Amino acid sequence: MNVPATYTKGKEGKVVASDAALYLVAYLQSLKQVKLPGGTETPVFLYKKEEKKATTGAASAEPDGKSLFASSCQSCHQANGEGLPGAFPPLKGSSIVTGDNLELYVDIIMNGYDARPEYAAMAAVGTNMEWTEHEVAAIINYERTNWGNNGKKVTPEEIKKILDFIKLKAAK
Repeated sequence: MNVPATYTKGKEGKVVASDAALYLVAYLQSLKQVKLPGGTETPVFLYKKEEKKATTGAASAEPDGKSLFASSCQSCHQANGEGLPGAFPPLKGSSIVTGDNLELYVDIIMNGYDARPEYAAMAAVGTNMEWTEHEVAAIINYERTNWGNNGKKVTPEEIKKILDFIKLKAAK
C-alpha cells in the first residue's frame, strides 16, 4: 500500500503485507465472537448482512448493484472505479470486469484475490457477506456498465451455475 510521505522518513517505496500478516488477518477474521458477559450484545463488525423489509403487496425487487458496490467495494475501488494506485486495482477499463472469464470474476468476488506485489490482497467479500447469485449479478452488472465499461450483462441463473461450480471445486 502507498504510505504518506510524512511517515516514510524520506524513503521511497511501498509497504506490502507479509504472508504472516495476511495469515494473521485471515485467522482473526475466522474467529467467532463469543457472547459477552452480563448480557452485553456482541458488537456488529464489518460483514453484517442487513435484512431487507418486504414491501407489502409487491414482489421483492432485485438487489441494487450501485448500493451493494457503495457499501462493500467503493472504499477500495473508489466511486469512480479507478481504485488507488499501488493499493487497489481499478475496475474502470479492467479486462476482468469487461471480459468473458465470468468464472474468474465471480471467484474473485466470492473468494477474494491476492495480486501482490502490485496490489493489496482482497478479502472474500462475497462469501463473508453471504451474497446470493442475485447480489453477485447486481454487482457485476453495475461494474460492467459504469465508468465507461461496456461489458455484457449477466443473469442470476448464470451466476448460480458458477457459484455451484466454485463450491464443488472448493469441496474437493
